[in-house]
Amino acid sequence: MLPRALACAAALLSIAVSPTAARASACCGTGHGAAQWLAPSERAAATFSLRLTEQVGAWSLERDFASSGEGVYRRELMAEAGWMVRVRERVQVGVTVPWIAAWGGSPGGASSSGGGLGDVSASGRLAVFDDHLSPWIPAAAFTLGASIPTGSLPDDAAIDPLGGDATGLGVAEIRPGMLFEKSWGSFQALLAASIGVRTVRRLSTGERIAPGDRTQILVAAGPVWSSGLSLAAGGMYEREGPPRVGRRFVGSDARERTALLAVLAYDMSPRWTVIGNVQADLPISGIGRNEGAFVALSAGLRHVWGRHD
Repeated sequence: MLPRALACAAALLSIAVSPTAARASACCGTGHGAAQWLAPSERAAATFSLRLTEQVGAWSLERDFASSGEGVYRRELMAEAGWMVRVRERVQVGVTVPWIAAWGGSPGGASSSGGGLGDVSASGRLAVFDDHLSPWIPAAAFTLGASIPTGSLPDDAAIDPLGGDATGLGVAEIRPGMLFEKSWGSFQALLAASIGVRTVRRLSTGERIAPGDRTQILVAAGPVWSSGLSLAAGGMYEREGPPRVGRRFVGSDARERTALLAVLAYDMSPRWTVIGNVQADLPISGIGRNEGAFVALSAGLRHVWGRHD
């Protein structure tokens, strides 16, 4: 039962590191490249999920938190399809395609909406060693993620000041990282870290700007029950440095955010798993900076193919 429960931890990584158009101008990207990683007995997996994201406030440059004002909202609905396959004993690769609808509102009553294809992402994992070497040595893997700017760019959405029709980050991103996993009986834990490096982007003014590198750290743990139910909960911290124009930094203000996550998964059958999760940026002063705060709810299905099918 425990290998199948890894779907729960993988789902937590997926929601933690997926991009949202609502954060296209912020420090959120696609993270470790960790999607629905495969358990040892699995050859491939297909996933489909729906996620609703709502902005609840923002942190200032001074790290003060303020809730969204009356009439102010940023909302997004994302449908996402993914595929992961094992190409070698220790190598997995996958791709994820999102479709996004977004809405925004301002205090004066103005509103906007839009949608379309988001940024397509690819991911890979190379296992270094398994967790059965020692009761305390975790499994380790190198991860690599990449996102392609197939969504509409923020500048393309400049005609809409609320950004309702922006569905992508506007730049490509490469994200090397490390993932550590460990299980003790019916309890599992993981630690993941990555750094995202983005390509240069040309603004409508003709300037070429390089977004800052983005660091992300994620910790999660939880139990597995013999009924097929599994739970994982944890926290995530992200930090993005200031952007650069040429060799010159534009300002010195980094972006930071801290969030809590929880994922509940249930194996309906040997092939099908249903997954529900929540991610919430903590609305507390001092733990974020120059960044919006969001709450996201997600539900999805995962179908797997065994290695001997």
